[in-house]
Amino acid sequence: MAGDLDLLIGTWTVRVKSWVWEYDFRSDGGVTWRDLGSMESGVGNWAATSKLVNMWWKGSTTRESWQRPLTTGNDHTWYEAPYYRGKYRIEKTGYIAPSPSPPSGPTDANLIDKAWEASRSSLRFALNRLKLLQRQIKYFEDSGGSEDAFNELRRNYRRDMAVISRKLLVPLNPMDPAFRSALASTIRLFEQNLALPKSLKAARDGGKCARSPQPWAAANGGTNPPDIDLCTIWFNASADLQRDVVTHEYFHIIGVDDIEGVDTTAKALNNANTLAQIVAYLHDRARQKNSDGFEPMVPALPTP
Repeated sequence: MAGDLDLLIGTWTVRVKSWVWEYDFRSDGGVTWRDLGSMESGVGNWAATSKLVNMWWKGSTTRESWQRPLTTGNDHTWYEAPYYRGKYRIEKTGYIAPSPSPPSGPTDANLIDKAWEASRSSLRFALNRLKLLQRQIKYFEDSGGSEDAFNELRRNYRRDMAVISRKLLVPLNPMDPAFRSALASTIRLFEQNLALPKSLKAARDGGKCARSPQPWAAANGGTNPPDIDLCTIWFNASADLQRDVVTHEYFHIIGVDDIEGVDTTAKALNNANTLAQIVAYLHDRARQKNSDGFEPMVPALPTP
């Protein structure tokens, strides 16, 4: 039944009572979870026997088991926790059953649709994280600096605060006026990006791509509706990089520039690459370098 463990690797949607969670299984025995409502998250491990896949979570007494062989959607499961005992529903996210004949390669339209959806999904997730962080900072302020509110910030938003601090060149102190101002500005820019309609063209070597050196993509900044050409090298890039280039180009549409030598917060907030990578680092909770492979995070960012 090794094949069903191949199916396990990847992302699953898990529904327990009124909760909806997302589990991401790795082949090394690690698994992460995040709550799609509150955006809380955690880490754990999994192990398989001949009949079950068992899971346990760091800092929790909850135990879970899924019956083998796995299928893409079922309730052959068991949840054991102080607040619930019983079955629940699991579904493999984005699973496509293998075709009996060799499938043809993705078309340009397929790649564009996939990158567009991934860009919007990552941007929505990142925006929600920042709004939750902003809300928690306000709660800490209104509480008069309570220890519980501070611990909530430190426990659930360490990575988010570190990303904002490093990428926008502000102190790693959520109560600092520079941090709060940069956070508010980023939220506004993310909202503007997310509000734009889809308008991506497979220009390949034509249109705005017909120049040397060829860019990943090209946009006419400030145009609405957007006008973005995707170039040949974009189609040969990894899925993460395709996603982040789309996010990047849409920041150009709202008037954000490309800036070399980002050394101030103002420049960072006006640099499309900085903003696109903030989205990537907030969404990809284990990411430690840009999607183009450059700018490794030293020291490493907190995870998840």
